[in-house]
Amino acid sequence: MLRTAITFAIPLALAAAPARAQDRADAQLTNLVQDFAAAEHDFDQKRLAALITDDYAEVSPLGELDLHDAFLGFYAADKKQPAPAMTIGETLVRRYGDAASILTSLSFARPGPDGQPRTVSIRAGFLAVKVGGTWKLASAQYTPERPKVAAK
Repeated sequence: MLRTAITFAIPLALAAAPARAQDRADAQLTNLVQDFAAAEHDFDQKRLAALITDDYAEVSPLGELDLHDAFLGFYAADKKQPAPAMTIGETLVRRYGDAASILTSLSFARPGPDGQPRTVSIRAGFLAVKVGGTWKLASAQYTPERPKVAAK
């Protein structure tokens, strides 16, 4: 009976090991995006530089293409402005060897036309690649979400 239990337990344990490794990698990628968003919020140019590739490219919510140096230049300490706190939504991670796509939403409060705060959300897509064994962001694209219409 013990032999039967072991015979079935070993394959189950081996099958679970890749899933745990996948969960850890997905968590690393989700943490990368969270660190990146926090560094942007704080205008932490040094931290941002450590999180992106040398050929990083970003499409802003306005559709502008910013390459590595222009992107980092935006986050210079002398350009820092107050920014609202941001919430990162559920994250969808898809890995392809040493590359991964990460899709999420970023939400924050802004004053509405009536002066009352309203939540604004942006859909964000990131491409991460492994560089020297470390995940870094190679690109990002932001798309504003349409405001949700209240049900009638």
